[in-house]
Amino acid sequence: MGILGVALMVATLGAACGGKSEDKAQATGAKSAAYPVTVEHKLGKTVIDKAPQRIVTLSDADLDALLLLGIQPVGIAESSGPDGISPWAKPKITGQPKVLSPGDNGYKVEEVLALKPDLILAGGDYYIKDQYDKYAGLVPTTAFEKGNFEDAWQVTLRQVARAVGKVDEGEKIVKDVEAKIAKVKTDHPVLVGRKFAVSQVWEAGSVGVLRSKDDAGVKMLNDFGMVLAPGVAALPGEEFAAQLSLEKVGVLDTDVLLVYYTEDTFRTALEGNTLFKNLTVVKRNAYQVLRQEQFSALRTATPLSVPYLIDNVVPDLVKVAKAP
Repeated sequence: MGILGVALMVATLGAACGGKSEDKAQATGAKSAAYPVTVEHKLGKTVIDKAPQRIVTLSDADLDALLLLGIQPVGIAESSGPDGISPWAKPKITGQPKVLSPGDNGYKVEEVLALKPDLILAGGDYYIKDQYDKYAGLVPTTAFEKGNFEDAWQVTLRQVARAVGKVDEGEKIVKDVEAKIAKVKTDHPVLVGRKFAVSQVWEAGSVGVLRSKDDAGVKMLNDFGMVLAPGVAALPGEEFAAQLSLEKVGVLDTDVLLVYYTEDTFRTALEGNTLFKNLTVVKRNAYQVLRQEQFSALRTATPLSVPYLIDNVVPDLVKVAKAP
């Protein structure tokens, strides 16, 4: 994962503090009869002896899975949106979980442990590889199964469902969300086969572009039937994103171009650049600006963000995909 993804993940948009309700027992809904359970992942095995009552989630993917399974956390990782809670998760949060803000090297271990968790869900946590040993010796802690920030939302959801004793409920959620994704391809065949590029502009004079087939955002658009532009896919490097100078923006000239600007001044500068204005995709009006929450939903695929994406981004995709 390159700087593009990290910049989004660690953006601080405010934090909500847990009040006295934090100290009350959380309604987990976990089935005690399912315990003990063992969750295997890339960093080891996590044994959970009994139904957890105080759960901390260190990623959107873990949080959204937990919420859909009917369980409220005592602590959550800061996300996009007001108070550090994503617009798709906020309606499902009934308590006042502590919002944890990451630093350059992850979350403050002492701040997480101060919540007295009996389970830490970190399958989607970008920083867990470096912090796992600090947590796991004290609290049952999960981690990614494939790679750092590479697990599909289905993988994290199933992991969370197993950890909280709700495997059957988890499978139903997977089936329901996958059906919604499949319906996009059925309802909007114009998307199928369309080549795309997704960019983020976070500084003057350059453009970031998602280049990896393993990126969550790329995978999501693939699920809609779209194809990463060959020129973008061929960009050198091993990270999820590549950074282009303005002289190389020609690689973005594809069927559909999606761009998120971290500041309005960056949009003004890029759209005023002659090389960018002369791109065929821009002249065809097949260029779509994403709002911050739209970009966040695309870059952080979860069982809650995917339906949000379908409702709030797919209509824009269809519009630009139809551009002559």
